[in-house]
Amino acid sequence: MKRHGFTLIELLVVIAIIAILAAILFPVFAQAKVAAKSSADLSNVKQLALGTVMYSADNDDLFPSAYGRDCGGNWNIDSRMAEPADWSAATYALYNPATDGCSGNGKRVKSSLVSAPNTLYPYNKSWALMQMPGAQLQAGFVNPAPGDKAPALVSYNMNGLVSSLSQTSVVDPSGTPTWWPAFGALARVGDTYAEPFLICPDPNQACTFNGNGILINDANKCHNDSVSSASLQSGNTNGSQSGMGNIHATSFCFGKRENWAFSDGHAKNRPMGTGDQKLDPWPIGGYDANGVPDNVAGYEGHEAVWDQYCHTPIFRPDITH
Repeated sequence: MKRHGFTLIELLVVIAIIAILAAILFPVFAQAKVAAKSSADLSNVKQLALGTVMYSADNDDLFPSAYGRDCGGNWNIDSRMAEPADWSAATYALYNPATDGCSGNGKRVKSSLVSAPNTLYPYNKSWALMQMPGAQLQAGFVNPAPGDKAPALVSYNMNGLVSSLSQTSVVDPSGTPTWWPAFGALARVGDTYAEPFLICPDPNQACTFNGNGILINDANKCHNDSVSSASLQSGNTNGSQSGMGNIHATSFCFGKRENWAFSDGHAKNRPMGTGDQKLDPWPIGGYDANGVPDNVAGYEGHEAVWDQYCHTPIFRPDITH
């Protein structure tokens, strides 16, 4: 019996069918992959949320501190802290645990020892919880060297406005964030800091939230007070204003969404890019097409925030969200 192969038309039909199926299924597969990463990440963020609640239960109802002191005794509010505190041997050598003294980069150790996420480690038991699946690595304040411990890969930032506050003082526990991926889809190698961070220029005052400062949308007054000012204007005290750091990666981590932890211990997948002051830390005009808040003309550097140095509404512990 004579055997026949496929004709050219038959082959083209098969190829066309495969191409159609691929066009239909590949986006589905991509969405499933994103959903799987988001689900795994949400589980990690939930553990961060619960660890924070457990810490508070063991420490007089207080949230962990987001800040420590630098080598001069000033509040280290926006300088990256080592995670874990002792991972870099060269940096740790600049800190003296016997005297709590330090020099240079030793401030990253000194301040980190008394602030989250180091103080939460006994509750979470794993630095891996701090890393967002698929996040791009970004070099930290120093590169790992032979003999160093493993640096944490940190994607999540503490909401610095709840630092050292009492849990019971939070007006809306289910709506006030404690942890979020402030730097976008990045994992910092061995360091992090709070975002937003309180402005605390007076080393003789506590560095805790003060809701009596300049209100949002009064931008002219907000911009007049800088992070490095020796004293705040208009009679403001420590914690009456706050700042936000630069963002260099997309905030659209899982589609146009991120996973956040909240004060009552729950975690939630939530939208980004809404342009709503009550829902979004960045203005809608401050995102580029890839979801990076800093990359639009007119919103350079820190200007991606609604009003630099005013407390961003979504992070305030004294309002209902």
